[in-house]
Amino acid sequence: MGRRDAIAEPWGSRTPYGSGVPWPVRVDTHLADGVSAEQVDRWVPSASILHSNGDAMDIAVKDGRIVGVRGRAHHRVNHGRLGPKDLFGWQANAAADRLTRPLVRNGRLVWTDWDTAVDRVVARTRELMEEQGRSAIGFYTTGQLFVEEYCIGSGRQRAMNRCSAGTHTRTGLWQRTGQRRLPIRAGAAGPGRQRGAF
Repeated sequence: MGRRDAIAEPWGSRTPYGSGVPWPVRVDTHLADGVSAEQVDRWVPSASILHSNGDAMDIAVKDGRIVGVRGRAHHRVNHGRLGPKDLFGWQANAAADRLTRPLVRNGRLVWTDWDTAVDRVVARTRELMEEQGRSAIGFYTTGQLFVEEYCIGSGRQRAMNRCSAGTHTRTGLWQRTGQRRLPIRAGAAGPGRQRGAF
């Protein structure tokens, strides 16, 4: 399989088809340099969280690390196609400066363990709520989570804040249509509160 020129063809080669004919399958794949499909230990089924389409993909794993992705041919949304974010976004997982454990500020940022970091967040949250009331706490999250993560997040936020009024999910205009009902279903704010943007 040849490499796609991500500059000349960011969306891949065209696959024209006629009226009434099913959209042709085209499996887009991108693997780390020096890794072939035969060298992949396993393919883990997943979906894109980098946009609202939910394109189906398989994540290539070798030696316990992500080494690439491929589109899933028989998925009804993308028929194996992957956009630039899907094809290349996985590379950030191996970035040398990616945080893999928490930092806390003690005059400067220092490494700590998860229990210490979470305990510190809980203590400060309680302190702020006791001093200033529940409106002192707000949540601003990404628009690139799975629905299950929104549900868990909104439940946690409501438990901490006793309401969801201080919750805002950042979703780009290009995500709004597919996520219009998310605030109603998951209790998370988002495009439903931004009606003027349509």
